[in-house]
Amino acid sequence: MIDSADNATHSLPVTGPTRLHFSEGLRNTFTVDLGQDLLGDWIITQSWSGLLQQRGGGKRLVVGDHETGLRMLQKIAQKKEKIGYRQVTPYHVEYRWA
Repeated sequence: MIDSADNATHSLPVTGPTRLHFSEGLRNTFTVDLGQDLLGDWIITQSWSGLLQQRGGGKRLVVGDHETGLRMLQKIAQKKEKIGYRQVTPYHVEYRWA
């Protein structure tokens, strides 16, 4: 619970999804997340993995504010869907071995 007398603790203005998961069939997965670090900076974290190549990676990007981060999430989602990825809900990818 947030104490109204506490000047250091504030609720976050979450106005949209801050974590999105995508899958390209059973081969590749991609996750993008918007959150704050301990210094209060807004960070976009992207991670990906490939089942067949057994490769993965990730990167982090500092954004100016929460609104900018949400816009970037939307742009990243549009790009991924354009190249064939589909959003996975709930946030669990089930792998089936052929």
